[in-house]
Amino acid sequence: LTAAKADSTKATGLTPRDLQSFYDLWIRTEKVVTVYSQGVNQSSSGTDKVNAILNCHLATGRIGLPGMGPFSVTGQPNAMGGRETGGLANMLAAHLDIENIAHRDSVRAFWDAPRMPDAQGHKAVDMFDACASGEIKALWIMCTNPAVSMPRADAVADAISACDFTVVSDIMERTDTTARADVLLPATGWGEKDGTVTNSERRISRQRAFLPAPGEARHDWAIVSDVARRMGFARFDYETPAEIFREYAALTGIAAQLGKDLSIAGLADLSGSDYDAMAPVQWPVPADGPVGGRFFADGGFYTPDRRARMLAVSQTALPAPDAAYPFTLNTGRVRDHWHTMTRTATSTTLSQHIAEPFVEVHPQDAETLALGDATLARIESPHGMLVARFKVTDRTARGSVFVPMHWTGQWTARGRVDAVVDARRDPVSGQPALKSSRVSLAPFEPRWYAFGISAREPSPDCAYWAKAKVPGGWRIEMAGAQDEADWTAFANRTFDLDGHTPISVTDAARGEARLAYLGEGRAQAALFVSREPVQAARAYLSGALGAGQDAATLLAGRPGRDRPDPGATVCACFNVGVNTISAAILEGGLASVEDVGAALQAGTNCGSCRPEIASLIAKAPTRMAAE
Repeated sequence: LTAAKADSTKATGLTPRDLQSFYDLWIRTEKVVTVYSQGVNQSSSGTDKVNAILNCHLATGRIGLPGMGPFSVTGQPNAMGGRETGGLANMLAAHLDIENIAHRDSVRAFWDAPRMPDAQGHKAVDMFDACASGEIKALWIMCTNPAVSMPRADAVADAISACDFTVVSDIMERTDTTARADVLLPATGWGEKDGTVTNSERRISRQRAFLPAPGEARHDWAIVSDVARRMGFARFDYETPAEIFREYAALTGIAAQLGKDLSIAGLADLSGSDYDAMAPVQWPVPADGPVGGRFFADGGFYTPDRRARMLAVSQTALPAPDAAYPFTLNTGRVRDHWHTMTRTATSTTLSQHIAEPFVEVHPQDAETLALGDATLARIESPHGMLVARFKVTDRTARGSVFVPMHWTGQWTARGRVDAVVDARRDPVSGQPALKSSRVSLAPFEPRWYAFGISAREPSPDCAYWAKAKVPGGWRIEMAGAQDEADWTAFANRTFDLDGHTPISVTDAARGEARLAYLGEGRAQAALFVSREPVQAARAYLSGALGAGQDAATLLAGRPGRDRPDPGATVCACFNVGVNTISAAILEGGLASVEDVGAALQAGTNCGSCRPEIASLIAKAPTRMAAE
């Protein structure tokens, strides 16, 4: 036992006392829910990690009872619905097994299909490898952006381009993936769709469109049905989502007869009007028997003898430390963006919180590497390279770095983090290990830094850039590997301002330049250049676009004393900046998130900024009591 504890301490980084406290807490607490998400799943041993969680709940009987059980929080709101309907390469619809001949024959007969595959298809990583090798000749990508989101993203983008024929269905015309397609099909978005979704408690809900389909956009099911019919599959004769739902419900009844847990056969005869009015319902909904309810409380697991299986697991070691790649890269999400930000980046409100990719590094690692806060860092692996703004934080452990997953080639020059992520994956699920790649970290040393605002979308041509939408236009961070001879010419090219003459202040000896473009008394663009990271009030400058400004105020790069700089946005709902919150905490003696909300409204709507507000309160200097 002592040796096991020592191994656990080494593997987790936790002290023996912390581990013992956790063991004691588990043993003494009857009602335990284990909530786990991508930190467990996105691993080369994710299946074993999940099985370890299941084993703990099975061994202690904490499953299927109120307040007890494992609970997976997935990265997609309809993740369960997609799996149930067969949206994976390793299973059939209704949880049926592709390797099971009885399951295959049942599905083939149900669909009157001429043949069925008898083995799993390629999972995502292998699929793009097959595109690169020429094994896959045609590829149809729907509503996803693998040129950004897949590991070895550069190789995936090349594989998409190399495929003989690539179709992309999406609601956005411009993504890193659509740029490599032969055919683009405009599809409807979730607010334009009519169908069902299934959440993590097995509850099926109707999704009803609240917006009309714009332009030539069509539903995915209608597009697929058209293509299938033209390929000779007359079975795809659907005219409404209700028809598809009834067919799926009927198939789940067959799955239940084959011993599977999923059945909504009781909904297989819904009329069109009943489907339209269907209230949320938890499956199973059998043709006969009780609806919904808890699984497993009285045993009855979905195995041949109805007994649970505790599977042996093993710890998979992370890649060994490498002198060339000494850091472990963790990727993940930030508060205001979703996946590859094809839509969230178009929101000026969401982009005001964090406007460019960043890399979080522990203070001691930063000191060792001589990385200055707000400078740029280069992260490399055998698969690619990215450049991101450096950020010192103790939220990241020594030897580890964190980079958000969202930025794409549309919004930054070198910020696609999955370009450096390894393609190691779980041998069972095929899930890539997106949180444990080995990388190197070093300063990215440009000749100059720049910050700009523009009423027109910038077209940068430099070693590093990251742009974001702001009210009235754009903001952009830039850095160059070579000196520029003429900053006016550079600004005119970047902001499409040929023929315009800026008001400028330059200091060649210090390598600084400031340019302001005014038109009819209004700010049209501005550029601030320095050999070090630019010191400017970015939120203030972004808000100056299109507003009445005199040249002197704009060139100063910050508001006057009568108008404090709000700083980077913390509360996007009410547009409250970090400087405003910090000043209120200090001057008003605000001691809680609720105090800040009462004073500024920050944190009183969606609540996503509350942890950041709490952090600002914790870091604020203690106010001295008045004598």
